[in-house]
Formats: sequence, C-alpha cells, structure tokens
Amino acid sequence: MGDIFSTQAWIYLIISTIATFIALGLSIYNFGIGLFIIAYIIYFLVLLLGAYNISCLTTGQCYIWSWIVTILSTIPMLLIIGISINAIITGKNIYSIDE
Repeated sequence: MGDIFSTQAWIYLIISTIATFIALGLSIYNFGIGLFIIAYIIYFLVLLLGAYNISCLTTGQCYIWSWIVTILSTIPMLLIIGISINAIITGKNIYSIDE
C-alpha cells in the first residue's frame, strides 16, 4: 500500500476513516452540518498523526518523532510537579473543593 505507512498503520487508518465517516454522517443526520465538518477534518489530521506514530513503532527510523513524544509526555508530569510544589509553598490544598 505504499511506503508512507506500515501495514498496521494502513489498517488503523482505513478502519478509523470508515468509523469517522460513519460518525460524521450520524452527527450530521442528528444535528445538522454545523461545526462537525471542521471538527472531523481536524480529527482526520489526528488520525494521520496516529498512523504515522504506528508506522514509527513498527518500522523505526523516527528520531525526531521520538523526541516530540518524549516532550509531550514529559510536560504533564512537570506541570503536576510544579503545581504540587506551588501548593506546598503557598499552603493551599489543591485537592480541596472549598476555597
């Protein structure tokens, strides 16, 4: 099917695209066109990114992509540590609903 994606990525992309078009059709049928078209176009771009990720996992040779995933995976951990340290310093209970 081409050298762009691995076989696993093509399977993911085909099944996800079919499911996306079914969901888009149902959304348009139930609620009208609205912003669904834009949302599903953006979602399709996310599907392409997911297919690229699967290709990287199966074929390798993804040095830059591995750094992008590393950074995106590390940011939430660093944010949680920063919020927790800030809560300790300021004495606020971040887990309490009461203000």
